[in-house]
Amino acid sequence: MKRVLGYSALAFVVVFTAVSLALRWDKYNEMSRLGQIWSAPEVPAKLTSGQVPVSGDSLADFRSAAKKAMPSVVSIDTARQVEDMWQGSVTVPQGQGSGVIISPDGYIVSNAHVVGNATLIRVELADERSFQAKVVGVDPRSDLALLKVDANGLQAIELGDSDTVEIGQWVMALGNPLGFENTLSVGVISALGRELPTGDTTTLINAIQTDAAINPGNSGGALCDAQGRLIGINTAIASQTGNSVGLGFSIPVARVREVVNGIRTKGYVPYAGLGINFASAELDLRNPNVRAVLIRRFGMDPNLPKEGVLVADATPSSPAGRAGIGEGSVILAINGKAVSDAREYSRVMLERKPGEKVRVKFWAGGREKEAEITLIDVGR
Repeated sequence: MKRVLGYSALAFVVVFTAVSLALRWDKYNEMSRLGQIWSAPEVPAKLTSGQVPVSGDSLADFRSAAKKAMPSVVSIDTARQVEDMWQGSVTVPQGQGSGVIISPDGYIVSNAHVVGNATLIRVELADERSFQAKVVGVDPRSDLALLKVDANGLQAIELGDSDTVEIGQWVMALGNPLGFENTLSVGVISALGRELPTGDTTTLINAIQTDAAINPGNSGGALCDAQGRLIGINTAIASQTGNSVGLGFSIPVARVREVVNGIRTKGYVPYAGLGINFASAELDLRNPNVRAVLIRRFGMDPNLPKEGVLVADATPSSPAGRAGIGEGSVILAINGKAVSDAREYSRVMLERKPGEKVRVKFWAGGREKEAEITLIDVGR
């Protein structure tokens, strides 16, 4: 929901920003020890002498699944036209990635970060045909994009069921790693329900984790089961180098279906919300240092809850605002389910639809309160 912040709200946001900056040093030190989450920028590839394939008996044979799925996976090259004072309009390469054909008439799913702010998108099929693609819609929250090429009779991938996959199950990752088109790697599902930040404003929720090799350029490609059915869109890796170390993450196909349906029917993806803006996710009330700074240096109530989601701003005319939720309030629970941080809030809201009514427990004015609030659409 867009609106002009009042002076009070703006001051509140500025204060929170100052606290956030003061607390970032420890976070960066921690990230330097644990590695980073990479969303696959394109980097040059190098082959190391002595690296040769090893053949032998295998417990699994993916040849049939590969033949079925690989024609549905595409390579994506993006560029942007910029104005140069000497040369006029210049096309500047932006990056590479992958995509998955989901319908015979040319609809292709990829990642939002693959598309970025490109003005030119070129898609190359497995049969080496090439098409200009247009962006039908982008959903940064889920890091998904829907593209369209002017073609018919394409081989669409079969959609699987990500709700029934299990840890230890064989999977294939298909895409365009490091510019090597039509590449397949094999592994297993390592974990389910993973959550990790993928950008400044996006968090990957309920991700499928796999040890199948996922490298820069695989973003937007397919994660398939052993029958060649799509169960996820490869999105990110955890790595200290930027290349695969066996920690890859994919968006479940169940979520992909929802996003694609929203874009195709409404032009955007509906999201339910309370009509509020949260403080930075770094202002975690469970952190004693955060609480100390907010209470001692910025005069917040000493009885500030020890967990919950801190509200930076709420439009007075919104359902939340009318219920008494405003800047400095803390969301404690929704329908009896505690929300300890912004990620937990996002997870709860993903299960809800605009127009639904929820019971919200919150802290405001020094005491806990409850209200029934009708969720609004905050996806526009």
